[in-house]
Amino acid sequence: MKHAFFRSGTPIIRQGEKLLDAEHSGIQFKLNVNKNELSFSIISESDIDDVQISFPLAIDASWKSYVIAPGAIYNGNRFLVSPQLYCPYIPTEGVSPNAPILCTDVPRLTSDTGYRVELAANVLTIPAVGIYDSDKGIGYLAGLEVYGKWGTTGINITTLPGEPVTLEICLPVRRKKRYRFCDWIDADEKGMSLKGGQSISGKVSIKQAKLNAIPELITLIAEYGHEHRGTMQREQPISFSDAGELIESKLDEYNWDDANKYYTESGRFVANPTGAHYLQTGWTGGGVTFYALSCSSNENRRKRAIAMIDMICRTGLTPSGYFHGCHTGKVWKSFGLKRPGCRAGSLIRRPLECTRDLLKVMELLRGRGQTIKEIWTHAAKSNLDAMVDTTKRFGHLGYTVDFDNGDVLWGDSACGSFAIEPLVRGARWFEKSEYLKTACALAEYYVENFVRNGYTCGGVGDALMAVDSESNYALLAGLTHLYKMTNDPRHLKWASLAADLFSTWVLSYDAKLPADSTLGKLGIQPRGAVFANIQNQHGAAGICTASGLELSMLSEMTGQQRYLDTLRDIANCIPQMVVREESSGVWKIPLGSISERLMTCDGMCPCGETDISLSTWSEISLLLTACELPGSVLSA
Repeated sequence: MKHAFFRSGTPIIRQGEKLLDAEHSGIQFKLNVNKNELSFSIISESDIDDVQISFPLAIDASWKSYVIAPGAIYNGNRFLVSPQLYCPYIPTEGVSPNAPILCTDVPRLTSDTGYRVELAANVLTIPAVGIYDSDKGIGYLAGLEVYGKWGTTGINITTLPGEPVTLEICLPVRRKKRYRFCDWIDADEKGMSLKGGQSISGKVSIKQAKLNAIPELITLIAEYGHEHRGTMQREQPISFSDAGELIESKLDEYNWDDANKYYTESGRFVANPTGAHYLQTGWTGGGVTFYALSCSSNENRRKRAIAMIDMICRTGLTPSGYFHGCHTGKVWKSFGLKRPGCRAGSLIRRPLECTRDLLKVMELLRGRGQTIKEIWTHAAKSNLDAMVDTTKRFGHLGYTVDFDNGDVLWGDSACGSFAIEPLVRGARWFEKSEYLKTACALAEYYVENFVRNGYTCGGVGDALMAVDSESNYALLAGLTHLYKMTNDPRHLKWASLAADLFSTWVLSYDAKLPADSTLGKLGIQPRGAVFANIQNQHGAAGICTASGLELSMLSEMTGQQRYLDTLRDIANCIPQMVVREESSGVWKIPLGSISERLMTCDGMCPCGETDISLSTWSEISLLLTACELPGSVLSA
């Protein structure tokens, strides 16, 4: 069947492993096409079990085109691969300040995988696949039904050299191998059962648009996600204030280390003492924790937050001027040398994020009329000066840095996006124009080298330089604060592009969880879950680690309601996952804990499952959400 911009081939019908002749299978499959929609119907003449029907759509686009499957595939995931089981660490060879992006063995459109990926549609955060052919200046969007009477839809993507891009819609998904958390396992998926005379129907939305660049396709997808946003109402099982009190009490009881004067990261507590380190200055703990508790209504917790800041600022600076990355409970250290053949170094996000939160606390306390300690201002300035120095010498901040001298060890990634906001705050606090100049230079660098290419990467410490949502949000936030200070329309435009890209990491529809699964039994509705990266393939409650305030700011700056709607979905997803009295029998973690794993697909745990013994950074995200977002967002 020929369409203006795609061809549909003969449907492929399989029963078990047997390929059936479409004309004599006893199954009628019909396609109807209009300008923007392809509808299909299936009628079986007799009862048949374990059957899969798939039909290919050959899109008139180059095999080199940019391909996005939101939450799972960005630019076809065409990156260098280091096959490692979790948790992957940095190799020694090929590590340099401008080394290519390296990720683990994830689904990707590369030669070693036959330029083909097989996905279950429930891995998508927005139910669509996008393609942009830069030579033709044309973008394509295929909007899918994630679920149907057939079960979960499958989507296979093939980009063979010299051939058009092909999307194969599979009813239901049946993969030869399925990806599972840095590894591949045999898939045991079955086909659907049809009754004689039974009719099943569905549709695929097809859009084509003349576009000038990849970010325009990203915007098209973000708009599509908002247009098809879920509508299921959620009754919150607990208020933000009550959830916040549970979390703070849990942190006091299980995470306060009185000997070291800090709150350990959420996963490290008495009932689960197996974490690799007690404190990280950024990423999943550290600065975000002391800032969140500085906002507490409890005086003792505020005092503990102050003591934590004192400890980090007094003892945590490295020779380069950056904060250390981790504290073991005894000594400060960088992060690396985890296994033979790994390079020492520290994720640059940690000190950047800690500096941001230190400056936020300084602003908060100054607003209360309190004195700011000299060791705090010294530590903040030390880190800001180190950011300026590294940027001057390397042009970016890489992924890992040698904290003895400030040299970038491994890059190039968008992890340095975390520097933009603290540099803007530092420019305002210290009235130093060089900080703002560096923020502007980094903003342009990360937009031109990453957002323009349709992804950001390197924001997490356990996924190599995988494409991720966390560096994406850091860039969005930094650009929003930068625009507020400079009033430069470029910065507002860039912030909008970063926000559209970030929207592709947020679950936009009402995902279905098996009724007999752990999360299904708890009545969790995952809309608003934020996917971390292409390696982990799971949603989480909250942004790691932020409230989402900048989405609200950006909505007001641009008049775009969809940014605010996305934020509301994110915020109102979190309280469902808080361990409370009524749900405590399900979990092996204390009241007030939150597991980060909200599985709507099977990339890590089975769909609807979670790690019931994992206490995580999502707890701090809820505290930040409660203290930074207005009630009008939280109650929507």
